[in-house]
Amino acid sequence: MAKRTADSIWNSVCQQTLSRQVNPLTYNTWFVNAKPYIQGERAFGLAVPNEFALEYIEQHRDLIEQALKDSTRVLYSLEVVVREDGTIPDKEEIEQRVIAGLYNGNGYGNGSFQVGHLNPSYSFSTFIVGSGNNFAHAASVAVASMESPTNYNPLFLYGGSGLGKTHLMHAIGNQVRRDFPNKRVVYVQSEQFVNEFITCIQKNDYESFRNHYRLADMLLIDDIQFIETKERMQMEFFYTFNALYESGKNIVLTCDKPPQSLASLTDRLRTRFISGLTIDITPPDYETRIAILKNLCSTHGFAIAPDIIEYIANNITSNVREIEGAFKTVSALQMMESTVTLDTARQALQSVIQPGAVKALDFPLIMEIVSHYYNISVDDLKSRQRSQEIVEPRQIAMYLCRKKLNKTFKEIGNAFGGKNHATVLHACAKITEEMTTDPTLSEAVNSLEMRLQ
Repeated sequence: MAKRTADSIWNSVCQQTLSRQVNPLTYNTWFVNAKPYIQGERAFGLAVPNEFALEYIEQHRDLIEQALKDSTRVLYSLEVVVREDGTIPDKEEIEQRVIAGLYNGNGYGNGSFQVGHLNPSYSFSTFIVGSGNNFAHAASVAVASMESPTNYNPLFLYGGSGLGKTHLMHAIGNQVRRDFPNKRVVYVQSEQFVNEFITCIQKNDYESFRNHYRLADMLLIDDIQFIETKERMQMEFFYTFNALYESGKNIVLTCDKPPQSLASLTDRLRTRFISGLTIDITPPDYETRIAILKNLCSTHGFAIAPDIIEYIANNITSNVREIEGAFKTVSALQMMESTVTLDTARQALQSVIQPGAVKALDFPLIMEIVSHYYNISVDDLKSRQRSQEIVEPRQIAMYLCRKKLNKTFKEIGNAFGGKNHATVLHACAKITEEMTTDPTLSEAVNSLEMRLQ
């Protein structure tokens, strides 16, 4: 289909829907300059000048796809790519994207699966390497080279939210698709993986599901912890994992905790996750935070004052996503005002930064971090449940309260729903002793202590 037709469709969508339903400032800033193109028979592409435009357009994906359907009577899937030079993907790139991303009718399934889109802006060149992620970065580059896949198979990346796990996973997929266009890369979020399996159960159609995933050359699954409590899903994934592993295919997984801490995961899956390379990604240090902000300035063409960069780096320390959010806030402010001072930046960021304040380390914070780490609730920690998946996290939380807060056993017991001091004493002594002989437990406690910092 000619580019003129893509322009015609997009103009119709803009005039009839977007200009009326999207905030005028957002529409004029981010939508007007988007350049349309057709990708395959069922994909409609938009080339945008920067990641800000990509983010705003992605927020309106459902609205755009519905408007495309209303205007053309075709159910288009929207793809948004960043093109800083103002061009659109050429014919060869579009064909490669179709091959890499759309599997309808190519023998890999019945075309009923949602394609997991890799973000083209996530590459190794845009990833800032620091002390907390250098090992993960090096391993990811090695996996993407496809030279010795068995050395790091599976690659299991874990850490808190916003530390770069997804960026590295997308970078691996993007590089393999670029360097090995004949390799079939399948990226999926764990929640989507589960939903597709549920649909196959309802339709009693397991074969297409299995073909879709087991015929991949590289399988990338984000947030694998979501299968933890789903026994039937774990069984299906176990056989999918084995089929790929035994045929020498690459598997990359991300998670918010190490595999040893996935309490409800079956032992046979846990041991397979551990059998490859497991890497912890930790929060960026000060130098890395500064480098991230300077790289964002360079990439997006914004000259933010050094004192504002230092202010953000000093006050946002937990993850990269929050740093990027602060950068976007200041950048948007700078687009509307000619000059942004440190005082105006402080005011704009006051909802996410409390200058000079550090969140107090107390009972609720320790309970919150431990419960999130083990995918249970704070109420579970305070309850009288005696199941192993509750008891161990509760004992670890008590141990950390004793070590970090230096509270009495009675005070800790009261905080945990009225437990007696003997229960707390036993918990602290048990964790202290077992950490010397159980490396899995020791790693979990050390990881939690790092998060408490």
